[in-house]
Amino acid sequence: MDKAMRIVSVFRFLSIATITTISLCNGNLGVPCEQNERQALLMFKQDLKDPSNRLLSWVGEGDCCNWTGVVCDNLTGHVRELHLGNYYSDEYLNYSLYQESSLGGKVNTSLLNLKHLSYMDLSNNDFGGIQIPSFLGSLKSLRYLNLSDSKFAGIIPHQLGNLLSLRSLGLRSKSYYILDEVGVANMTRLKVVNLRWNIPQWLYTCSNLESLSLYLNLLQGEISSSTGNLTAIVNLDLSANQIEGKMPNSLGNLCKSTVLDLSRNYFNRSVSEILGSLSGCSSGQMESLKQMIFQVHYLIS
Repeated sequence: MDKAMRIVSVFRFLSIATITTISLCNGNLGVPCEQNERQALLMFKQDLKDPSNRLLSWVGEGDCCNWTGVVCDNLTGHVRELHLGNYYSDEYLNYSLYQESSLGGKVNTSLLNLKHLSYMDLSNNDFGGIQIPSFLGSLKSLRYLNLSDSKFAGIIPHQLGNLLSLRSLGLRSKSYYILDEVGVANMTRLKVVNLRWNIPQWLYTCSNLESLSLYLNLLQGEISSSTGNLTAIVNLDLSANQIEGKMPNSLGNLCKSTVLDLSRNYFNRSVSEILGSLSGCSSGQMESLKQMIFQVHYLIS
């Protein structure tokens, strides 16, 4: 498995693990989905482009809990999750067929009728450069939101900062996002973040952040000393960038880290200098960090 796929797998695993486990309605107690929620999904589909008919099952008066990508609460029938990411698998004979399976079009405001929606994955689709809809910030029950690599563009709406329950946020994209530092900084429960192309300042205020992937982001310059504020970090991936210079002493604050990948960059600081900054960690944490940093140092060249 290559590096990119490993990052996606880790990100998806950590993100899904933060969400309460619920059963597919296919095996529920016979509770059908709510009529208004079924209508909301049908309206959502109307504004989507679906060239490969991925949403072929989304029709008529049937139970929407049985539709492709829809997960309902097994007791109430409320729609809880939308799994509409377009992930490559062996079922595609070639990459062009995979691309044709992308959803596109418009994200309809009918989603606002899904009052119990906690998980939404629209990643790896093709929304043609439209801006991320600001109304998504009104889906207050969302705990997982992944819009990565779906060709959204422009300014990330500050309304996303209203998602106070959000645990996992995926905004990895080739588009240059400008993040509102006040709005998004309100998401204090974030544990998993996957970004591309920039490191917004609000990120360093996420004291509960446990996993941060900035792999292959064309990041340049030195690592910010503010990285040391992320004291809850367990998994930090800054590999395959163009980061150079000295690593800040503040990295010694990351005592909980078990994965710190700084490989394929251009650092000029020795391991002994890094170890000298670990005074804030316990002896057990320091020993773990020593082993981790030596391993990372071996990869840096």
